[in-house]
Parts: sequence; structure tokens; C-alpha cells
Amino acid sequence: MGIRDISVIQEVSIRKVLSVLVNSHYVLTPRKFHYETLEVDESWTYVGNKGKKYWLICAYERQNGEMVTYVWGKRDLKEILF
Repeated sequence: MGIRDISVIQEVSIRKVLSVLVNSHYVLTPRKFHYETLEVDESWTYVGNKGKKYWLICAYERQNGEMVTYVWGKRDLKEILF
């Protein structure tokens, strides 16, 4: 599901969806301390203009579908290693 899809389903503007994503500070608490394997996925979108590219990088355990963590922001080590 993409930004446009969320906008249509929630009946809000694309700008509002992007604003919520940029300003979100949701914290996930993993259920386990150690995971044997995790899958990492990433996607990106522009926020405002093509000079502001934001990435959503998430790690999840495929076996039970648990979202372990995610990072929303620029794609650099400063953001990823927060």
C-alpha cells in the first residue's frame, strides 16, 4: 500500500499522510532479545519535492510476521544508527 492509497482510504490529502509519516515517533518494542533471522525491506518516497527523499527501512521476522524495528528518514548511517 502506498502513500496515495492511504490518502484515498483515509480521505485525507497526500500532504497530510506525508506530514504524519515525517513527524511520527512511534516506538516498537521487540518481543524477543535475539532473533535467528530477520528480513529487511526498504522503500522510499519524496516529501514535498524531489530534493527531499525519505526512506522507510523495516526489519521483520518472517516466521510470525512481527515487525521488529523501522527507521523513517534519510538513508544514511546517522539515521539508521539512531
